[in-house]
Amino acid sequence: MFMDSIISRVILPGVGPVCPECLSRGHLPALRLSPREVYSFGLTEPQSQLDWDVDAARALIAARPRTTQRLDPVWLNNWLTERTSVTAEHLDHIPADKLDEPAILVEIMACPPGASPQPFRILIDGTHRAASKQRDRQDCWAYLLTEEEQRSICTYRVEGQVVEVSTFPGRGVGEREAGIILRSAAASDAVA
Repeated sequence: MFMDSIISRVILPGVGPVCPECLSRGHLPALRLSPREVYSFGLTEPQSQLDWDVDAARALIAARPRTTQRLDPVWLNNWLTERTSVTAEHLDHIPADKLDEPAILVEIMACPPGASPQPFRILIDGTHRAASKQRDRQDCWAYLLTEEEQRSICTYRVEGQVVEVSTFPGRGVGEREAGIILRSAAASDAVA
C-alpha cells in the first residue's frame, strides 16, 4: 500500500518506545520539543536536494488566504507509494483536530538529464494526514504555493553546496492557479 519508513519506533531512556513521527513533531507529552519543520526532497541527476521551510509555508498561507485543491486520488496514491515514505503506525497517532488540516503542495519543473522540464508536484506537508485520509477512503485537500512563494522558502543544494534554484521559461504557478483570494479595492476601502 504505502512505501513504509524503515524506522517504526524509537526507544527513549526513561520514556520507552515512541513513534518516530510523533517524536519529530514534538507530540510527546514527556518530551516537549518545538522542532522547526522542513521537508526535503532529493534528486539523483545531478545529486541535489530541495529543502522547504514548512513553518514559513504555513505563515505564507495564513498571510495570503487561498482555496484548497482536491488532490487527485491517482496522483496521491502514486506519491504515497513511489515518492515518499509513510510510517503506517503513525497514522492512528495523528490528533483528530489535525486530520482535516489541508496539506501543502508545491510545483517545480523537473526532468531527467537531456529531457524537457515538466511540472512536478511535491507534497511538502501532510503526507501522513493524506495517507490516513486515503486509507479511510476520504478526499484529501491541499494548499498550493505560488512559484514565488515556494522559491522564497526553498533551499537548493547541489552536491552539498547551496546554489540558486534554476529557472525555466514561463511564470510558474501564479496567484490564480494557487487559489489566492484577492481582496477587491472596494472591499478593502470599506474595511478602512
